[in-house]
Amino acid sequence: MNDLPQIAKASDTLLPARSHIISPDSELKNMFLIEGERGCHRSCTFCVMRRSTNGGMRLVTPERILSFVPEHAKRVGLVGAAISDHPKLPNLLSRLIESGREIGVSSLRADRVARKPEIARLLRIGGYQTLTVASDAPSQRLRKEISKGTLEKHIIDCAKQAAEYKYRILKVYMMLGLPDEQEEDIHELIKFSLELSKIHPIALGVAPFVPKKNTPMDSSPFAGIKPVEHHIKILKKGLRPSKGRAEVRPTSAKWAWVEYMLAQGGPEAGLATVQAVNNGGSFSSWKKAFKNLDPNRMSPWRRSLNLVIGNKS
Repeated sequence: MNDLPQIAKASDTLLPARSHIISPDSELKNMFLIEGERGCHRSCTFCVMRRSTNGGMRLVTPERILSFVPEHAKRVGLVGAAISDHPKLPNLLSRLIESGREIGVSSLRADRVARKPEIARLLRIGGYQTLTVASDAPSQRLRKEISKGTLEKHIIDCAKQAAEYKYRILKVYMMLGLPDEQEEDIHELIKFSLELSKIHPIALGVAPFVPKKNTPMDSSPFAGIKPVEHHIKILKKGLRPSKGRAEVRPTSAKWAWVEYMLAQGGPEAGLATVQAVNNGGSFSSWKKAFKNLDPNRMSPWRRSLNLVIGNKS
């Protein structure tokens, strides 16, 4: 097998990428977005931005970032796969706040926030109502399996900071449906979440695991719509004793399956997309579009397709 061609890499002289249009009609309305760094130095096996991609993390200095922020920008969002790992992030946040601006960040690592509480403090001063971090797996066993360095003690420290700085809620992102995930992993998550909710109200942002191309977990299967929904149901039931201090905010397992089919597909997935959109874009349209493809051209998906079509999900 031939080696893959080198991934395209922008010159450092072109960094940071930044907003050229600020619109009140966009998702992050009236916010000037700018990169604080590009890439990541960590090695999480599920992520396309892991350190093996283009040499890892490339930093942009606070001085260069600030030089591009226009005078009229009242809100500044710092973008990056691992922006909270920027060694000068607290200094940058402080300088933006001192200039009278509100701030935002794209990604917070729980271990970094735990070790540098000034990040949470500055974000709160800069207008944040929700402190958001990631666990990425329901149990310590599975976090270890995907090379995620987050520990329960890191998230506990984040909850304590959320309480100290009077955040409205602590949001914790994670994936369900990882390879070899068992009900015991979900029960571990329930127990920990109940403990966490006693420190500060929490919301679990749950997304089904979707394996991506060119990652160590590329060949992992999609867990299936019904198994993921079953684990979400167990999780919701287990958090009822929290008296509303722990809630589950899941994304759709059905649409995660569509994402999986697209993520693992080639040109034929594009043809299915055209057909599904032309037929209205409903979930049943996507199922039909994938089912109509030549099975010889989509063998990597066959098991997942049969699971969904066969279960009539």
